[in-house]
Amino acid sequence: MPVASGHFGVPPATREDSLPTLLSETGLYTDIQSKQLNSVVLGYTPEFQFWSDGAEKSRWVYVPECDTVDSSDMNDWRLPVGARLWKEFSLDGVRIETRLIERLGTGARDFAYASYLWNEDESEAERVGPAGLADAKGTGWEIPSLSGCFQCHGEYAFGGGRPSRALGFSALQLAHKDTPLTLDQLVESGRLSHPPEGEISFPGSSLEREAIGYLHANCGNCHNASEDGLPQTDLNLWIELGLTSVEELPVWQTAVDQPTVLFKDQHISGRIVSGDPAGSALLYRMSQRGNAAQMPPLASKIVDEEGIALIQAWIESL
Repeated sequence: MPVASGHFGVPPATREDSLPTLLSETGLYTDIQSKQLNSVVLGYTPEFQFWSDGAEKSRWVYVPECDTVDSSDMNDWRLPVGARLWKEFSLDGVRIETRLIERLGTGARDFAYASYLWNEDESEAERVGPAGLADAKGTGWEIPSLSGCFQCHGEYAFGGGRPSRALGFSALQLAHKDTPLTLDQLVESGRLSHPPEGEISFPGSSLEREAIGYLHANCGNCHNASEDGLPQTDLNLWIELGLTSVEELPVWQTAVDQPTVLFKDQHISGRIVSGDPAGSALLYRMSQRGNAAQMPPLASKIVDEEGIALIQAWIESL
């Protein structure tokens, strides 16, 4: 899977043009019609999932064979040039789209993003234009615009994302057993520059870990303290490794019993109000769709009822 020439120093306006027009040309498959995956592509499943309106998802990563992932910061891995990540979305067993992120050069923003729309017989998928697609295959599924990719992964003008760009491919997300590719396997195969020195985990009861993990995956990609996090508030819902108590976690420090800064609707004054789900702005905004209160503000048209129930139970326990 050689990286095409001319990627280094590619201007932002032309980065996506360097990506293949067809999914079959991206290196994910050796035979797309039979769905035969390339042997150098590794499947993985994050422990904490991003809600995507009930879509089924599959994920794969390619790390060039002679390279390693820079894991010197276990909170934010850095992919080598040429690394690629794919995420496939299906509804009721029908493939809708596959998204691709590729690192093109050594610069912090040398990444390209593309979404590929599957044809009706699922024999091929073609790259969608930068405007995205509002109603993919007549399902109501929305393929994001290029600016939407930036907004979640880390090039949005007003913040959002993480420097790694790979939100679900991380030490924390792979430190479990229910994934084809585990953190332990990456360590054993020498694919990490710095193996973890201890257990990759974070403190809390079972309920606390589920709730905080959910917020990490669904909110922390924008609400974090990295150089790409939203600058408007100090809200930080990204899990930082190496802390010894749940009260030290950023979510606790910046959200639990903390006043809201920008959001004052519905007579809500606290981000997370201990024991009071109805008074908590975070839960209220998770329950909204189609208005300015909706969180996340894009990539979802349907409320995650299980996620709501989980966060409500956690707030009630505080």
